[in-house]
Amino acid sequence: MKLFVLFIFGFLFVGYSQPKASETFLLWPGIPPGALEGDDAQAKKQMKSLIDGTYKIPKGNRRDTRVPAVDVYLPEKSKQNGSSIVMYCGGGYGAVCIEIEGLPMAKFLNENGISVFMVSYRCKPFKHPVPFWDVQRAIRLVRSRADEFNIKADQIGIMGFSAGGHVTSTLSVHYKESFGREGIDEVDKISARPDFSCLIYPVISLRKDITHHGSRRNLLGEQDTEELVAKLSNDEQVNSETPPAFLAHAKTDKVVKIINSQRYHDACVKHGVKSKLVIHEKGKHGPGFWQGKPSIKNAGEDYAQAMVDWIDSLFKTELSK
Repeated sequence: MKLFVLFIFGFLFVGYSQPKASETFLLWPGIPPGALEGDDAQAKKQMKSLIDGTYKIPKGNRRDTRVPAVDVYLPEKSKQNGSSIVMYCGGGYGAVCIEIEGLPMAKFLNENGISVFMVSYRCKPFKHPVPFWDVQRAIRLVRSRADEFNIKADQIGIMGFSAGGHVTSTLSVHYKESFGREGIDEVDKISARPDFSCLIYPVISLRKDITHHGSRRNLLGEQDTEELVAKLSNDEQVNSETPPAFLAHAKTDKVVKIINSQRYHDACVKHGVKSKLVIHEKGKHGPGFWQGKPSIKNAGEDYAQAMVDWIDSLFKTELSK
């Protein structure tokens, strides 16, 4: 039985006709800000492998990332509609679950004409604000190369799952913030404001009675002051300039409470920000499939089609079906 379950899991995720990245680029020139001891050597080694063509995209989910990077997944040129998504997968700020969450969604989005930029951002052992610095840098870099990727600079969204939804919503409400980092080049002068966000069973609040405690612990460590908790409880930081949001969550999610999505959606509505919340009556925390489309695990329905239709409505583009 155990082997059968593993086979099914592998068929659904690992073997799901994974898309192939056209390139990988690093977020930072040289040693990343906030680097830990030994990261400089790893950064130099990875830069060299990218330059000489020996770099291979890591398989599986990413842990202990020291040199943050972006994998590029582009649709066929005839399908591209100009919209793109910079993607931040979840993992409780302890890992970045690209294989089980990101790649199936990247394939689906590519099929619908949307370009995807998958970010391997730093998390455990790094604390706030290092993950934020990485995700903020990623959207600026993508926007700086919009013409090269055949995307529209004003149709760049962000997407996050679970804890990736927290860092995504943090960028949505704090895109102007530096959190103590000084600019290093012209890229840092580019707007980091997303044009929309897609938040899938996201961690939104860091309040103890609402949050996912593992994510809070990995992100804050000993920094869990009332001031910082409030600032990173992103439903409390929404204003009229917050980008439009699409959210999907299951009522029965026992890992990340649905109140996270509800509070963010309600805050958007309060401030006149476009927001759509898809609620599934059942489902577990994590990714799944329903009739060939990305879904919430065991939900028995998908949110993915509603999401691309919503993106289409924002820009009135014709998505490939």
